[in-house]
Amino acid sequence: MTQFIFPDINPTSSTWELVTNTRVFRSPLTNAIQTASRKGSLWKCTMQYQNVSGETRAILQAFLSRLNGQEHRFLLQDFAYTRRGSGADSTLVTAADQTGTSVDLTGAPANQSNYMLVGDYLRINNELHIVVGSWNSSNNTDTYAYDTDSSGHVTVNIAPPLRNTTSLNDPADVVAPVFGVFILGNNPSWSNEVGGLSSITIEAMEDVLA
Repeated sequence: MTQFIFPDINPTSSTWELVTNTRVFRSPLTNAIQTASRKGSLWKCTMQYQNVSGETRAILQAFLSRLNGQEHRFLLQDFAYTRRGSGADSTLVTAADQTGTSVDLTGAPANQSNYMLVGDYLRINNELHIVVGSWNSSNNTDTYAYDTDSSGHVTVNIAPPLRNTTSLNDPADVVAPVFGVFILGNNPSWSNEVGGLSSITIEAMEDVLA
C-alpha cells in the first residue's frame, strides 16, 4: 500500500459528510430512546468534476487508475476550505494519552487571539478533525474562538473525537491545506461525451486505520 496526494484540482462541486459511530436504541415498551457514541467516526467526501478535458482529465484519470481501487490511500483536502484562525504550523500535542473531544496543544505564538476558530481543520496522527465550540453550561453560551496563553498553549474542542490516543509532541497540522487520509469508496469510472469532455464522480471515505 502506498499513500499519494490527491491532485491539486478543484472539483466542480463536493459534498462532505461526518459519519458518526452513534447508535440509537429504542425501547419496544415505552419508545424511550437512548443513544451511545463509540469510536470510529469518519469523514466521507463525494467530488464531482463536470466537463473536464485535456490535461485535467488525463491527470484525474491516471491518478484514479493508479490507486487500483482500494489498494492505495491518498491525502485529500476540502478544496472549499479557507482557514479563519491565525494559527502557526509548529503546533504540537502537549501530552500523551489524550482522547475524547478536546486536545491540548502547545508551540503556538504566545497570547495569540483567535488562534483557532470554529470551522478550522486540524490533523493529528493522520486523523482529520474540525474545531467546534466550547459550551459553557453555566450560562448556556458557546465560545467560537480559542486564544493561546502566555506560554503558547491552547485547548480546543474537536469533532470527531480522537480515534487513537496521542503521543507527546505529536504534530498538529493547522495551516491549510489540511489533509485527511482517504480511500476510494467505489471503483474509479468516468463518462465521456462528444467533444472530448468527461465527467467524473469520486467517492472517498477516511481510512480509520491510517
